[in-house]
Amino acid sequence: MRDPGVDALLAASEHPMADPVQRLRAALLGGVDGLTEHVTWRSPTFVHGGVDRMTVDRMTVDLSRADRAVLVFHRGARVRSDAFASADPTGLLEWRGPDRALVTHTDAAALGAAVPVLTGLVRDRVRA
Repeated sequence: MRDPGVDALLAASEHPMADPVQRLRAALLGGVDGLTEHVTWRSPTFVHGGVDRMTVDRMTVDLSRADRAVLVFHRGARVRSDAFASADPTGLLEWRGPDRALVTHTDAAALGAAVPVLTGLVRDRVRA
């Protein structure tokens, strides 16, 4: 479900990755059952399930740096000790701990081209 707060955030953004992030957003919301969005940490955040914010698997699109978009796959703000691994046949996930991984794009065209692959990663992650 589209969130008006995310609409406003991205509409006001001058980030060079805003257009491919919009395409990714549309693909995620249209292609992953049960996915919702909201703004967290001044970034679009996608939540699956929405029942318990601290345990639901999520992805945040970090646009805080002008030269990149970082997709943060995480399980909430608190670091969790129980490991979570999801299949990554693409090799795109850079694991930063037992409960979070990053996918970094520094090129808008590459991010746009990766939308189907990233949508598949999110779909696989929420099924795990």
